[in-house]
Amino acid sequence: MNQTTDYKSIAEEYAHRIWNKKDMSVIDDLLHPKIVIHSLLGDYQGTEPMKKVVEAWLNAFPDLVVKNNSVICEQDLVVIQWQAQGTHLWEFKGIQATGLPVAYEGVTIYKICTSKIIEYWAYLDMQHLLHQIKKS
Repeated sequence: MNQTTDYKSIAEEYAHRIWNKKDMSVIDDLLHPKIVIHSLLGDYQGTEPMKKVVEAWLNAFPDLVVKNNSVICEQDLVVIQWQAQGTHLWEFKGIQATGLPVAYEGVTIYKICTSKIIEYWAYLDMQHLLHQIKKS
Protein backbone atom coordinates (compact mmCIF):
# COMPACT_ATOMS: atom_id res chain seq x y z
CA MET A 1 0.00 0.00 0.00
CA ASN A 2 1.24 3.48 -0.77
CA GLN A 3 0.63 6.58 1.32
CA THR A 4 -2.26 7.78 -0.86
CA THR A 5 -4.04 4.45 -0.45
CA ASP A 6 -3.39 4.49 3.30
CA TYR A 7 -4.81 8.01 3.67
CA LYS A 8 -7.88 7.16 1.61
CA SER A 9 -8.44 4.05 3.71
CA ILE A 10 -8.19 6.04 6.94
CA ALA A 11 -10.73 8.65 5.78
CA GLU A 12 -13.12 6.04 4.38
CA GLU A 13 -12.87 3.92 7.51
CA TYR A 14 -13.61 6.92 9.71
CA ALA A 15 -16.63 7.99 7.63
CA HIS A 16 -18.07 4.48 7.48
CA ARG A 17 -17.57 3.62 11.15
CA ILE A 18 -18.86 6.92 12.52
CA TRP A 19 -21.90 7.51 10.28
CA ASN A 20 -23.00 4.04 9.21
CA LYS A 21 -21.87 1.88 12.14
CA LYS A 22 -22.40 4.63 14.78
CA ASP A 23 -19.06 3.52 16.27
CA MET A 24 -17.88 6.42 18.43
CA SER A 25 -14.64 4.56 19.30
CA VAL A 26 -13.34 5.46 15.84
CA ILE A 27 -12.88 9.03 17.09
CA ASP A 28 -10.20 7.91 19.54
CA ASP A 29 -8.83 5.35 17.07
CA LEU A 30 -8.28 7.59 14.04
CA LEU A 31 -8.38 11.22 15.16
CA HIS A 32 -5.40 13.04 16.62
CA PRO A 33 -6.17 14.18 20.20
CA LYS A 34 -5.69 17.82 19.13
CA ILE A 35 -7.61 17.60 15.85
CA VAL A 36 -8.92 20.89 14.46
CA ILE A 37 -12.57 20.59 13.41
CA HIS A 38 -14.40 22.95 11.06
CA SER A 39 -18.11 22.12 11.21
CA LEU A 40 -21.37 23.87 10.47
CA LEU A 41 -22.00 23.61 14.20
CA GLY A 42 -18.77 25.54 14.91
CA ASP A 43 -14.97 25.32 14.92
CA TYR A 44 -13.41 23.18 17.64
CA GLN A 45 -10.18 21.52 18.72
CA GLY A 46 -9.84 18.05 20.23
CA THR A 47 -11.65 14.74 20.18
CA GLU A 48 -14.14 15.62 22.94
CA PRO A 49 -15.75 18.44 20.92
CA MET A 50 -15.83 16.11 17.90
CA LYS A 51 -17.74 13.56 19.96
CA LYS A 52 -20.30 16.25 20.85
CA VAL A 53 -20.69 17.32 17.21
CA VAL A 54 -21.16 13.71 16.07
CA GLU A 55 -23.59 13.00 18.92
CA ALA A 56 -25.70 16.01 17.90
CA TRP A 57 -26.05 14.59 14.37
CA LEU A 58 -26.58 10.97 15.44
CA ASN A 59 -29.14 11.91 18.09
CA ALA A 60 -31.12 13.98 15.60
CA PHE A 61 -30.81 11.44 12.76
CA PRO A 62 -30.18 8.04 14.44
CA ASP A 63 -30.86 6.02 11.28
CA LEU A 64 -28.49 8.13 9.18
CA VAL A 65 -26.84 6.29 6.29
CA VAL A 66 -24.01 7.91 4.35
CA LYS A 67 -22.79 6.79 0.93
CA ASN A 68 -19.50 8.00 -0.52
CA ASN A 69 -19.87 9.09 -4.14
CA SER A 70 -16.26 10.06 -4.79
CA VAL A 71 -13.00 9.99 -2.90
CA ILE A 72 -10.00 12.06 -3.97
CA CYS A 73 -6.59 12.02 -2.30
CA GLU A 74 -3.87 14.60 -2.93
CA GLN A 75 -0.79 14.52 -0.69
CA ASP A 76 -2.07 14.64 2.91
CA LEU A 77 -5.66 15.62 2.06
CA VAL A 78 -8.58 13.29 1.36
CA VAL A 79 -11.82 14.72 -0.02
CA ILE A 80 -15.01 12.68 0.15
CA GLN A 81 -18.18 13.80 -1.65
CA TRP A 82 -21.10 11.97 -0.05
CA GLN A 83 -24.86 11.77 0.24
CA ALA A 84 -26.85 11.04 3.38
CA GLN A 85 -30.37 9.91 4.24
CA GLY A 86 -32.09 9.58 7.57
CA THR A 87 -35.07 10.54 9.69
CA HIS A 88 -35.32 13.59 11.96
CA LEU A 89 -36.09 11.93 15.31
CA TRP A 90 -34.58 14.36 17.86
CA GLU A 91 -34.04 18.10 18.28
CA PHE A 92 -31.60 19.61 15.77
CA LYS A 93 -30.59 23.27 15.52
CA GLY A 94 -33.55 24.23 17.73
CA ILE A 95 -36.10 22.26 15.69
CA GLN A 96 -37.92 19.55 17.63
CA ALA A 97 -38.17 16.06 16.12
CA THR A 98 -40.53 15.93 13.14
CA GLY A 99 -40.23 12.30 12.06
CA LEU A 100 -39.60 13.58 8.54
CA PRO A 101 -37.14 11.90 6.18
CA VAL A 102 -34.13 13.92 5.08
CA ALA A 103 -31.70 13.59 2.20
CA TYR A 104 -28.71 15.84 1.68
CA GLU A 105 -25.22 15.89 0.20
CA GLY A 106 -21.92 17.27 1.31
CA VAL A 107 -18.15 17.23 1.17
CA THR A 108 -15.73 16.36 3.95
CA ILE A 109 -12.01 17.07 3.79
CA TYR A 110 -9.59 15.17 6.00
CA LYS A 111 -5.98 16.21 6.61
CA ILE A 112 -3.95 13.19 7.71
CA CYS A 113 -0.51 12.88 9.30
CA THR A 114 1.11 9.69 10.62
CA SER A 115 -2.10 7.65 10.32
CA LYS A 116 -4.21 10.15 12.28
CA ILE A 117 -6.74 12.70 11.06
CA ILE A 118 -5.36 16.04 12.25
CA GLU A 119 -7.85 18.44 10.63
CA TYR A 120 -11.42 18.01 9.43
CA TRP A 121 -13.73 20.22 7.35
CA ALA A 122 -17.38 19.33 6.77
CA TYR A 123 -19.58 21.16 4.27
CA LEU A 124 -23.21 20.61 3.36
CA ASP A 125 -26.20 22.66 2.29
CA MET A 126 -27.59 23.30 5.77
CA GLN A 127 -30.44 25.44 4.40
CA HIS A 128 -31.62 22.51 2.28
CA LEU A 129 -31.51 20.19 5.29
CA LEU A 130 -33.33 22.65 7.57
CA HIS A 131 -35.98 23.28 4.91
CA GLN A 132 -36.79 19.56 4.91
CA ILE A 133 -37.42 19.46 8.67
CA LYS A 134 -39.22 22.82 8.85
CA LYS A 135 -41.95 21.64 6.45
CA SER A 136 -44.19 20.32 9.22
